[in-house]
Amino acid sequence: MTPQARQSVEHIRQELAKMEAGDPAVRQHLEQLLAEIEGHFGGAENAPPRDKLAGSVSDAIRRFEVKHPAITGWLSEIAAALG
Repeated sequence: MTPQARQSVEHIRQELAKMEAGDPAVRQHLEQLLAEIEGHFGGAENAPPRDKLAGSVSDAIRRFEVKHPAITGWLSEIAAALG
């Protein structure tokens, strides 16, 4: 994982920690996605292939771009690292 992508993951984790408890679906989705990203870059056996992970990141960008613009910015940096 590039240093910039690693920093983006940390920023998203910090944002999740601040997020209100009223948005559990967003939290769960992002936590799962971050686990997949870290697994992929960490070489985990059960990590999704790069193209599937890139698609999941792109979907998350579209899903969160209006309500969570900072998160989508960091996801875009991760997508670039996957590219």
